[in-house]
Amino acid sequence: MRTVKQAGAIVVRHTKTGPLVLLVTAKRNPSHWIFPKGHIEPGETARQAALREAREEAGVAAKPIGKAGRTEFDLGASAYVIEYWLAETNDTGEPESGRQLGWYGYKEALGRLTFDNMRALLKRAWRRVPSRAPGT
Repeated sequence: MRTVKQAGAIVVRHTKTGPLVLLVTAKRNPSHWIFPKGHIEPGETARQAALREAREEAGVAAKPIGKAGRTEFDLGASAYVIEYWLAETNDTGEPESGRQLGWYGYKEALGRLTFDNMRALLKRAWRRVPSRAPGT
């Protein structure tokens, strides 16, 4: 089995009512709501890839807060290992062609996420989300 390393971003945006988390629909199955993620390009760190994926899939420029954790799953003959980074932005975003995006409060995001491992990742990462935007 070959190992495929990827990176993803759990992006938050602060609003007057509290932080919101970014979710996008998966390209392979648009009924699945996930965090932006994808391959790590040669010479790129996982952190750089996570921020690039957020920009490409959701049109947001995000600043990293720190590591959020990792997930692993098998698909066909490949084992995927995805390292996630927690990041924040002021951008509202623009979805990549063929995707939808949405900003959700913590509980709504947990309900929208398709996979249990993504919900577990958000639960762990949410403890590290600043309660308000830096400088406010």
